[in-house]
Amino acid sequence: MNKILFYWMVCAALLWSCKQEIDSPYEGKDRIQFQHYTTDWNGKRHYSDSTVFSFGLAPDSVTQDTLKLPMEFLGKGSKEARTYRVTVVADSTKAVEGTHYLAFGNDQVFRSDSLVDTLRIVILRDALPKDYTTGENLCLELQLEANGDFDLGLEGGVRRKIMLNNYMSEPQWWAGLRAFGFFHPAKWKFLIEELDDKLATYGEIPYDLNSAETRSYSSSLSLYLSNTVVIDEKTGMRVKMYGLEPIE
Repeated sequence: MNKILFYWMVCAALLWSCKQEIDSPYEGKDRIQFQHYTTDWNGKRHYSDSTVFSFGLAPDSVTQDTLKLPMEFLGKGSKEARTYRVTVVADSTKAVEGTHYLAFGNDQVFRSDSLVDTLRIVILRDALPKDYTTGENLCLELQLEANGDFDLGLEGGVRRKIMLNNYMSEPQWWAGLRAFGFFHPAKWKFLIEELDDKLATYGEIPYDLNSAETRSYSSSLSLYLSNTVVIDEKTGMRVKMYGLEPIE
């Protein structure tokens, strides 16, 4: 057989095999999962197994709020509303029903004619951890179960940890912006209230680490902390760009 022809036959067979492996998880019953990724400013996905739900950015008058978890499935969709099942993982959950969150139904409705929907759970504020220096969170872990309408989706989207608190905990993006220095709630509040409310998120921000916006915000924050005495309430020390310092 001509070597070139043989080469192309082998390549075609490999491509067909790969296509089968990719398509096989989507055959049969649709598969439900938590959306377990965020998308950054340039469209790149970042996967995780947890979601932070914090009241730290909310006014003091807000005593409860609704957690909204994106749900999605792998499959072709349906013209009819369907049901998926979600339960609390008792062994790893420290949050208490009725104290930290309101009871919710295990059987949830996934709307028709859509590949995405939202799971809503009401979270209660008053009993959640308030001290950001301890980094304490209360965990509410959820898991999906297969039922008559859905099988389970990808492994990373079958369980979801919800980390609950009542303080301005360090957002995911802060560590990547070294020019902002160490994290402190007073610094983040200044950035949000005085410079850009797009920074009021625990997920991805719409700026590159070295963008003109982040460089400008870093300079403004540094100038603010140099000219204004900002006190850390727990230690009584002054908040500076790269740490806490005694007041002179």
